[in-house]
Amino acid sequence: MILRVLIVDDEPAVGLYLRTIIEEVPGVDVAVIAASGQEALQKAAIYLPQIVFLDIDMPDMNGLELARTLVESQEDIFLVFATAYPDYALQAFELYSFDYILKPFNEKRIKKTLSKLIEKIQHQSSRRSVFDNCIAIETQTGKIWLNPGEIQYIESRKPSTIIKTLTKTYITKGGMDTFEKILQPYNFCRCHRSYLINPKLIKEIIRSGRTFQIALISGERILLSRRQEKTLRDILQYRV
Repeated sequence: MILRVLIVDDEPAVGLYLRTIIEEVPGVDVAVIAASGQEALQKAAIYLPQIVFLDIDMPDMNGLELARTLVESQEDIFLVFATAYPDYALQAFELYSFDYILKPFNEKRIKKTLSKLIEKIQHQSSRRSVFDNCIAIETQTGKIWLNPGEIQYIESRKPSTIIKTLTKTYITKGGMDTFEKILQPYNFCRCHRSYLINPKLIKEIIRSGRTFQIALISGERILLSRRQEKTLRDILQYRV
């Protein structure tokens, strides 16, 4: 992943100098250099940079005002102030800036800051990709994130609902109808009025007298109503 950088400085020579330093760091690319706050807002809307290097003293909009506007429109943006004015550092960090670098620039400091940013952004990106495949569940001890593929079944035990994964059991107050809607995209189905099942973890359907049971890969067994038996067999026939 190449991180896009926006440089904002009203002195063209400074912007080009920063660009030279930044582009020596693998994994980052200077998408554009803007010479004013207004131009920076226009360019940011086009290029959606993850990192912005910005000066404080600019003619139409100072760096602090620009930073506030950028953060409002793009919450996950990282700000690095690169300026000759040390007096604004506290205000800059209140805007959640990542670093405050003073002129004349120390090249090693800039590269070190970029290396830390690359590591932080990559870590956040990997965490998001994991959570993108999960659903949020409110349990008795707080919110957790579960991968639907690890859920064996949901069981109604009023007034609570039991979530049984491959390794743990959770208790929640969410109703079966709610979970049925949440898990519908993952092909979960109702096998009994008290159970919602993950078809991918079913080993076999077993007749038990006049009723049926579902044997799971984990070795557990749960109830299967006669009404849902044929439907579930059809689902299992075409599961992938």
